[in-house]
Amino acid sequence: MASTALRSVEDLPGPRGLPGLGNALGVRRGQLHLVAERWCREYGPVFRFDLGPRRIVGVGDLSAINEILRQRPERFRRWTELAEIVKENGADGVFAAEGEHWRRQRRLAVTALNSNNLQRYFGVIRLATERLYDRLAVVAGEGAPFAIHEQFKSFTLEVTCALAFGYDLATETPSADLRPHIDRVFAMTARRLNAPFPYWRRVKLPADRALDRSLRELRAAAGHFIEQGRARMHARPELREQPENFLEAMLAAQELEGRLSEEELFGNTITMLLAGEDTTAATLAWAAWLLVGHPDVQEELASEAGDLLGDAPLALDHETVAQFAFADAVLRESIRLKPVAPMLAIESLSDAEVADVHVPASTRLLLLTRHAAQREGGLARPEDFHPARWRVAGNGGHDPKSFLAFGAGPRFCPGRNLAFLEAKAALAMLARNFRLLPDPAAGPVRELFTFTMTPHGLRVRLKARSAPPLSRLPSEDRSLRVARLDGTVGARPTPKGC
Repeated sequence: MASTALRSVEDLPGPRGLPGLGNALGVRRGQLHLVAERWCREYGPVFRFDLGPRRIVGVGDLSAINEILRQRPERFRRWTELAEIVKENGADGVFAAEGEHWRRQRRLAVTALNSNNLQRYFGVIRLATERLYDRLAVVAGEGAPFAIHEQFKSFTLEVTCALAFGYDLATETPSADLRPHIDRVFAMTARRLNAPFPYWRRVKLPADRALDRSLRELRAAAGHFIEQGRARMHARPELREQPENFLEAMLAAQELEGRLSEEELFGNTITMLLAGEDTTAATLAWAAWLLVGHPDVQEELASEAGDLLGDAPLALDHETVAQFAFADAVLRESIRLKPVAPMLAIESLSDAEVADVHVPASTRLLLLTRHAAQREGGLARPEDFHPARWRVAGNGGHDPKSFLAFGAGPRFCPGRNLAFLEAKAALAMLARNFRLLPDPAAGPVRELFTFTMTPHGLRVRLKARSAPPLSRLPSEDRSLRVARLDGTVGARPTPKGC
């Protein structure tokens, strides 16, 4: 029984709504995070609102958010609606899993993404960065504004497919470009999550039928990756003991230990496709947008890259990337201001206390992680883009518990270190070789939150610096190497088609 000293959810302040609709009409598509942050400023760190029939508790208190995340997965989980939608999308993997189902799959992800493997993975990241440099050099030569976010998506999808599946997208001719399908999945997941009721289970609108087509394409791609992985393992039985990528590790676990069902195998494959492409690409896009508005930061970043790279246009080894201290600071500051996950949708599994509020079981919570970090992170002028603050001892007074972009507690994102390595390699290459300039004809860049927060309307121009031609790089070939978990990096033919 709840203590009488605690408030109830019904006691909380919040915006007035309409019968049956609640506050849904006051939330524009893709803007829930901004509206919730405004309500938090207006009503306090714990408030309530309604989206259709769902009562939701908004939480912008930093200590309460950290306590909730520490208690996952035993006492809190993702929203039931979100987990169901993700499963309907075929991504019934480690992201949507809960409890023991999650623990069983988590071990594979943590092992594959362990920081000890990063040096082994760098051959893939380096060659994908070379290709990104090639494409950006062409764009810079043309001089026209372009959507840099799309270039980053291509870069991160190449890395994901090579590291996770042993598949080199750039050297093949896929039957379909996967990026539009991935984008549609994220957009429709957000649309369905915000819908007052699951209408798509009764009637399919054109957007829902388009989603079904995209899901078929992604499942076909996942099936192709799995088929090729099994063929490799049949031809090379040693891969069962020494898998060369995440997919082969899952196949070995399924075959030798029975730890994964076929649906879990497909679900984790699709999860890797979605998560690996979107989050790091969006982080790089936000960093580019912030650099456009801060030429002084660009020049400092270019200076660091020039000092560490010398004549090379990009990092040739993992050790060089590890020395990019200012690039690391730029990324941290970009993530602090523009996290791809500015809020988290969490549900209580049992009665709980959140701040001074009694929260019954099955209550939907919206954790406003960005708002809490900026309000309680301990930084002076937290709204400013000031990467140098991360170079001060103790991160300039920044509370490490407020850096929640990768979550916290037991479900902390295991891909954090890989994401930083990938992003720093690309960011240093960008600053070393090009100046980012605004597109004078573009309108304002807006935050658009679908499943992640991305920059809407971002277009930039590039001006080349005096960088050497890519042909001076000491590369044996231009095909991605497959990073092996046994510590070696080897090239091997990749399958045709996708």
